[in-house]
Amino acid sequence: MGPATARLGVLIAVALLFAGFVPPATARGRGKRGGHGHGHAGPVNPLVAGICLHTPFPEVCKLTAGRHAAKYHVIDNQAVLNMQVDAFAKRTAAARKFVARASRRGSPAQTQALSFCDTMYMNTQDTIGAAQRAITFKDKGTAKIMLQLAVQDFQSCDRPFQQASIPNPMLKIDGELNQMANNCMQLANMM
Repeated sequence: MGPATARLGVLIAVALLFAGFVPPATARGRGKRGGHGHGHAGPVNPLVAGICLHTPFPEVCKLTAGRHAAKYHVIDNQAVLNMQVDAFAKRTAAARKFVARASRRGSPAQTQALSFCDTMYMNTQDTIGAAQRAITFKDKGTAKIMLQLAVQDFQSCDRPFQQASIPNPMLKIDGELNQMANNCMQLANMM
């Protein structure tokens, strides 16, 4: 194969990449599976990584959204938004499971505060669902409003702990959810 043929092959591959016609083996992410977003992940699809660079928390985006890349044939801003919202929804569900475990071993005041958190996380799940529907219809305004409401819901979890002057075991999880939500809102701006 001569130099001209090799260059033509590279040009065709690049053109197919930008057109979205990438073979599934190259279009899929190779991130770590399982867990809750902790630890080191494997290589992330470079298209996902490139889009994540435009978010406030790019490492969180790559680690969480990158895990979902294998589900998408085309990786674009909308796909990465869907990946990050999926990860946000899963992390919220994990937060509810953590609340259930923590409630069993907490003091009565902590259990009451955790019950409030569980309600707020359930509201967060509902608003994430509404955001997902808005994203499906490319309704940027509604998606952003729903994501902002989700942030307000889970951030209010800390209020009963502050009022009772007791430690909040959900602070770290709420911080992670906040980073994911901010990434989602930025990605929604890029829709």
